[in-house]
Amino acid sequence: MRTTRVARIDDDLAVIGQGTWHMGERPERRVREADALRLGVELGMNVIDTAEYYAAGRAELVVADAIADIRARVFLVDKIFPHHPGLEATRRAARAALRRTGAGYFDLLLIHWPTPLFRAHLMALSMLYVEGVARYIGVSNFDRLWMVRAAPGLPADTPMVANQLPYSLSDRRIELDFLAELQQLGVLLLAYSPLGRGALLRGRRAAVLSELGRELGVAPSQVALAWTVRHRGVVAIPKAVDPAHVRENAAAGDLVLTVEQLARLDRAFPAPVKPYEPDLPPWTPLYRWAYQWEAQRMARAYGRAR
Repeated sequence: MRTTRVARIDDDLAVIGQGTWHMGERPERRVREADALRLGVELGMNVIDTAEYYAAGRAELVVADAIADIRARVFLVDKIFPHHPGLEATRRAARAALRRTGAGYFDLLLIHWPTPLFRAHLMALSMLYVEGVARYIGVSNFDRLWMVRAAPGLPADTPMVANQLPYSLSDRRIELDFLAELQQLGVLLLAYSPLGRGALLRGRRAAVLSELGRELGVAPSQVALAWTVRHRGVVAIPKAVDPAHVRENAAAGDLVLTVEQLARLDRAFPAPVKPYEPDLPPWTPLYRWAYQWEAQRMARAYGRAR
């Protein structure tokens, strides 16, 4: 399994990690899901990503089962749901999440989405960093404008080290300057939905992945994952429960595509014309309005700053 590093994180991170979205939703699957995560760690996928939001915290319980006796081998990423009203509520939520994982500390703790309360959430994460609850802190679903505004909200001694964003052959929006900027800053990109939630493996364009897979003797999904992690400082976090899929994901970490193969994928999955904007969570219309108002105000302020 290949590994990657970024300037702001000292650990060697496997380029293919493990996601846990939808894990913990059905009790009868909990043992199987935990076994899948353990298998992934055994195969070198040392990054496990979870969230307070996933199955209302029950995904974190699956993680607890999986890492109980292998904690030191895991780089644990967790995300705090940003509906908590202020600094202290966010700190309490993070500590509750930590108890559910049984991990003792977070390797990386993120704000799950941007909200108008992001300054309080960032300050809460900064305090958790100082207290040793989290070794590193960062954000998730923050676009370029939100990142610009968030950076001054953190003390100089608690740098933002990661951003978790959607990135796949079917969703290349962050390539419009944002990806290069993250790399220049030494910020880790945690690429979620690297298989487009399965859409990449269906439809007309999936034929290119199948053709390349046959040529290389690998599954189409492995080609897609290898494309996602072709850049330095990117870790893909697909979810898998079936052991065969776990093994396929892990093997994709050793697959390196040639320039010609990358060009064929570029032709089949061209880069977008519109930049990334955050995918909003399923919250109330009032929140959506507040977010859009804040985003517009921030865009105007950013335009003046430039």
